Amino acid sequence: MKTILVVDDDEMNLKMAKFILEQKDYRVITAVSGMECLTILQSESVDLILLDVEMPVMNGIKTLEHIREKEEFVNLPVIFLTANANEDTVITAGKLAVAGYVKKPYMPQDFLERVEKAFR
Repeated sequence: MKTILVVDDDEMNLKMAKFILEQKDYRVITAVSGMECLTILQSESVDLILLDVEMPVMNGIKTLEHIREKEEFVNLPVIFLTANANEDTVITAGKLAVAGYVKKPYMPQDFLERVEKAFR
């Protein structure tokens, strides 16, 4: 069973993502901040991260920069969850080897297709 870490400061987005993913038998761990994400990665084995770009304190890009600093997470697939993928975000994401984007609000089918594509 694949484990997915969903990181979003919006509780409703976390609940929706968890519900959609658990329907496909993924194990889902949630975090409400970049700092919580980094803490979870110290103790949990994760196959994919779904990471919100816009979060207070530490946004998704800063969180991903910290993730990529660790040797064991250099190739860990990460999909950005974003309401607006502006050009700067897209360029930075490319440098940080993002596996894709899911635009919010997301449609369940599109959301699942992006996740499944990241595992291929």
